[in-house]
Amino acid sequence: MTLISRLLGFVRDMLIARLFEVDPATDAFFAAVKLPNFLRRLFAEGTFAHAFVPALTDYKENHSQAELKGFIDKTAGTRALILFLLTAAGVVAAPLLIMGIAGFRLTKCPA
Repeated sequence: MTLISRLLGFVRDMLIARLFEVDPATDAFFAAVKLPNFLRRLFAEGTFAHAFVPALTDYKENHSQAELKGFIDKTAGTRALILFLLTAAGVVAAPLLIMGIAGFRLTKCPA
């Protein structure tokens, strides 16, 4: 599935390059995609996965089924809390995040 995702992302980038000019809207699109991609790499297929799998294997081999379930439950709860707090902070600090990631300020669209 990761390979399919990468291929579809490549096709998306080719279509964007072909159909859209280099303008502020295209820059805004790429800025909007950077942060979610970073968080996906960090929490879904990156650091967390590399740290969790060995710990889970250790618990499975050296602890009871109840302790394994408790470990998984605590990990899932902690991860959900961290992701909730990051999401809330991201919503509040969105203008600062965009300035830091993309290097430009958010402005209101003309009505």
